[in-house]
Amino acid sequence: MIVKAKTTLDPELKAQLQKYVYDIVGVIQDVYKELPIGMPEYIYQEALGVAFSEAGIPAWKEHRHHPVYKGHSLSSFLKMDYVVPNKRGNVIIECKALESLTSKEYQQLFSYMLGTQYPIGIIVNFHSYPHATIYKFYYDKTDLTITAF
Repeated sequence: MIVKAKTTLDPELKAQLQKYVYDIVGVIQDVYKELPIGMPEYIYQEALGVAFSEAGIPAWKEHRHHPVYKGHSLSSFLKMDYVVPNKRGNVIIECKALESLTSKEYQQLFSYMLGTQYPIGIIVNFHSYPHATIYKFYYDKTDLTITAF
């Protein structure tokens, strides 16, 4: 399957997506404000779990998804840092603590989105200043595109 990047979204869809992830992004920003820069990735991941719980946002930590091949569920799995379940579409969250993000980190998130068919992915880099770097993506299954929003 080949997925293309799309540079723009319909303004109405973009507004809906921004609203959809607003609380999640707020929790991520709260974690960044409380913890100093330079901590290992797993510290931010654990703090994010506490923050989700305190905010009343259900989140599955280190969620495992078994891909399906020709009707067979594989024993191998994708392991995402967090998945926030929602009936309108689950949200994948990947936490990083790196000097800068490379194509490898984006490709990891995109492969999770494609492998799970979850429509929204967020990658957050806690090792940035003066605020966490947060990128949000939408996967449109109808035209096989992934678009930043």
